[in-house]
Amino acid sequence: MKQKTLPIIVILSSFQYVSAQTDSVNLKLDFPLFDLPYQKDATKTVGNGFFSGYANPSMTQSLAVTTDIYSAFHYGMKELKIKNNVSKKLFGYAGVILGDLLLDYCPGGNGWLHEEYHRAIMTRFGVNSFNEMNKFPLGQELVSVNKVKDEGLEKMKSISAPDFTRMHVAGIEGQYLLIDQLQRNNFFYEQNLFHEFQYWLNALNSILYVMTSAKSKEVDVEIDKMNSKEISVAERDFTGYDMTSWTYDLFRPDEPYQYRGVHPSGIGIDRYRKTTHLNNSELNYLKRQGIWQLTNLLSPMMFGFRSINIGENGLRGNVAFRHYLTSFGTDLSLNVFLSKAKYNMVFTYHHFKNYKHLYPAIEAEFIDYSLKVNGRNKLLLSPRLILGVQPEGQSFTTSKSEILGLAACRLDFGINKMYYPYLELSSKTKGWVAGNEYINSNTSIKLGLSLRL
Repeated sequence: MKQKTLPIIVILSSFQYVSAQTDSVNLKLDFPLFDLPYQKDATKTVGNGFFSGYANPSMTQSLAVTTDIYSAFHYGMKELKIKNNVSKKLFGYAGVILGDLLLDYCPGGNGWLHEEYHRAIMTRFGVNSFNEMNKFPLGQELVSVNKVKDEGLEKMKSISAPDFTRMHVAGIEGQYLLIDQLQRNNFFYEQNLFHEFQYWLNALNSILYVMTSAKSKEVDVEIDKMNSKEISVAERDFTGYDMTSWTYDLFRPDEPYQYRGVHPSGIGIDRYRKTTHLNNSELNYLKRQGIWQLTNLLSPMMFGFRSINIGENGLRGNVAFRHYLTSFGTDLSLNVFLSKAKYNMVFTYHHFKNYKHLYPAIEAEFIDYSLKVNGRNKLLLSPRLILGVQPEGQSFTTSKSEILGLAACRLDFGINKMYYPYLELSSKTKGWVAGNEYINSNTSIKLGLSLRL
């Protein structure tokens, strides 16, 4: 379920950016057309042939759709044909703010992305669903993923408790990845687009949602209202308040789903978890995560500093913290962005943590390292490596660890200045990785088209 909360800092629109950006107006749009083996799972879940699986997009596909929409919209607002520079900025900023607020309730917007990340996890286990963002729920505070059968959720938890636990919080995982992708595009491609309002809209919605999930006066009252009017199973959200349910299952991985009891109506399982279902230790744990979520605001890019010169040799940099809720606890990461000439790099330290133990990992990624092919066409290489440890079996309480490793490479082949078909291969061990649907070991292949305007 997605909670809609308007940002309380709207003055961002008046920022005067102090950055090292150029006047580049580049726009990068990605279209991941095939994502295997995930799309085989989606086809089986939807059940009407391969192309019906596109109704349940992968995490990569839904993130690309939403990133493309905001990038194209913000680019269009930047390119308004208004001669007066002051008026152009005023209409540009105001247009982005109003447009982003509207897109928040539309298919393809950040709210839609939030729900699609929930759905992607369920899809892997054959649990079909419907994203109510496709109905344009303008002004609605709580938006559901519904048409989910109790039997599917019951089976899913019995097969993989870590995936079931992750399912609850996958929505804000997608929202933070949207911030990350927009920031990367602005930094590496020097687009100089006004994404800052979208950063704050996503971050504040997510932070306040986590904090709200620990408040009994809001959660318990709202759940009572939902339970009283949602008589049929089909109209119910898959979980209720995401983070309340996440905390409940994080502390109870071995509890069968049906132990939640019977719904107050007498029909189906009592899905929604109230704060009264959590003991004091569990509720305090959730409250602490709400505070840690504030680290997602720690980046110069959140405040309009899109790129920072480091010395006088052409090196640019920036940093950003991320705090993800995961299948085993949390990931507090520090991302360092660096760029000089043809070298674009991201280095990340991951501070994984279950209930009481720490598990470090490091990540390195190169973005679009350019090679000439036949003296004309470009081949862009984007390799990525992760190496570290996570809790054994994705357990919330264990002190044991197991290796986390991921190796991936994306190849973009420039057939001309605009069109870049691409192939991406990735392989990983068991473990949680943001934006990857698979907690078990997995090898994936993605094929798509990138437009660079």
